[in-house]
Amino acid sequence: MSRLPRLGLTLDLDTPGFAYRLPRDYADAVAAAGGLPLPLTHERGRAAELLGLCDGLVVTGGAFDVPPELYGEARRPACGPARPERTAFELELLRLALARGLPVLGICGGMQLLAVAWGGSLYQDLPADLGLSGHEQPPPKDAPSHAVQVEAGTRLAGLVGAGALLVNSTHHQAVRDPGPGVLVSARAADGLVEAIERPGDRFALGVQWHPEAAARHEPRHAAIYEGLVAAASRGSGP
Repeated sequence: MSRLPRLGLTLDLDTPGFAYRLPRDYADAVAAAGGLPLPLTHERGRAAELLGLCDGLVVTGGAFDVPPELYGEARRPACGPARPERTAFELELLRLALARGLPVLGICGGMQLLAVAWGGSLYQDLPADLGLSGHEQPPPKDAPSHAVQVEAGTRLAGLVGAGALLVNSTHHQAVRDPGPGVLVSARAADGLVEAIERPGDRFALGVQWHPEAAARHEPRHAAIYEGLVAAASRGSGP
């Protein structure tokens, strides 16, 4: 009898570092798509062992920045706080998952880290680097507040459809270079990268927004998790 595909979910840490945190929407979205959510604690040196329990990986978002040193830049004043322990663990997980061909979904900051894992780079601060504002959504954070244009012929379009899609996102950093061979599959009206994917992988997709929360307002977003779980199910066994 086949088992449910197990999707690893990365966790955040509270500021003092005493407690792990995970918004329930992530686990609920995986479960609703037919997967088994598996929270992954930050066990440095045991990422390979933990990943061995998983059929796919979700790198979640959080209120912190990817250290610019990871993409070859010096930190500038507008760059925000980091979570070095979490980021180091997630980057190790991502690189292992991609090398093993496991399905991967990066959400918000997870998309930005996915770009870094693929050899890309980020804008450290949109107002400072590009003079752009308006990408930090006010409450309610779950409700879509702006549109992106999904590129036809991409994996993302195969899931949610091509053309305009209303999304929810809160970020002051963004993908500048998605990395060699990586496609930009959605952009905001101002041209900012909102989704990336790598052709040839079983499933390797990053979105700047939070489909697990937006799905309660726009059901099309649920297809992103459904696609991930479907890809993961092809690697799950008894």
